[in-house]
Amino acid sequence: MIPNTNFKSKALRRIASYTYMPRIFAYFFGLVISVAIFYSNPNEYQDRLWVLPILFVICLTWPHIAFFWAKRSSKAYKVIINSLLFDSLFVGLWIPLIAFELIPSAVLLMVLMMNNISGGGFKLFTTGLLTTAFSTFIVSMFMAPSVRLVSDITVLIACLPMIMVYPMLLMSTNYKLTRLLLSEREKLVKLNHNDSLTGLFSRSYWEQRLLEEFNRCQRSGESACVMMVDIDHFKNINDTYGHLIGDQVLNQFGNLLKQLRVSDIAGRYGGEEFAVILPNSSLEESLQVGERLRKEIEDFQFNNIDKCTVSVGIASLEAEFDDAYQWLDAADKALYKSKNSGRNKVSIWNVCILN
Repeated sequence: MIPNTNFKSKALRRIASYTYMPRIFAYFFGLVISVAIFYSNPNEYQDRLWVLPILFVICLTWPHIAFFWAKRSSKAYKVIINSLLFDSLFVGLWIPLIAFELIPSAVLLMVLMMNNISGGGFKLFTTGLLTTAFSTFIVSMFMAPSVRLVSDITVLIACLPMIMVYPMLLMSTNYKLTRLLLSEREKLVKLNHNDSLTGLFSRSYWEQRLLEEFNRCQRSGESACVMMVDIDHFKNINDTYGHLIGDQVLNQFGNLLKQLRVSDIAGRYGGEEFAVILPNSSLEESLQVGERLRKEIEDFQFNNIDKCTVSVGIASLEAEFDDAYQWLDAADKALYKSKNSGRNKVSIWNVCILN
């Protein structure tokens, strides 16, 4: 079975990919807003040669650094959260540089908080807000920026892509993440329901289906049978050919069981033992299914081994069964009748076997 951590790691790297373009967009148009503000309302920072180059370097390189950092790190989630906190820190530095102009500052904060809520919920929203406030306070103490709340038309136009386009990018990203979550959930459910070697239902899920079928038949009065199948002398196959060849046999055997009737419910019960629920089947019909399967296995050319046979036990659902496990136990007793009488046989449960 594939560990859940593999799914988590894969999903986190997909998250890094999905957020890559929105971050590039946000930083690029944040830079456009800053340039528009500096162009429209020159301030003392334009005379400081280090301000604009640093702003350009961070805006044009940080999205790529954050992306490759998350893709390569073994702790992708921590990197994603730290990247969002860096965004918060940088916006706190950014706001004083644009002289606290109301609309651009609000736009930057809106984008930042949407990202933080999407990435880490209310906790990251609060942490990010505090980080931004702290950064703004420290920068303001050292740089003593001017305060200019009103923006002219050039700056407002520069803000439009962030106001109109970025929310759609974020919604698109969240849609992709929702699809990813559903896809990964389906894979985890399949792993929980299916045996990884044979592809048949796992024992726990098959038993759940057995209980459902028992209760359904009890209510409706419909007939059904349970068939237990055991590969004959499977230990000898492992001892003679090795466990890898034994696994190949189990895999091929599982594929053969999948070719039973569409309504039949097959599962790997344990080791080389398999169980099949035969809904809406009389004992006679189930006996035909079991015999056909026994013959098909006997004639099938398995990879790397000469021959393989199976023993089969079948029990129909009787009114005297108090629960599904008595029904299953009856099929198991029929299976042991086949094994004790020479194997490669199909046997049915009857009262004599139970007693």
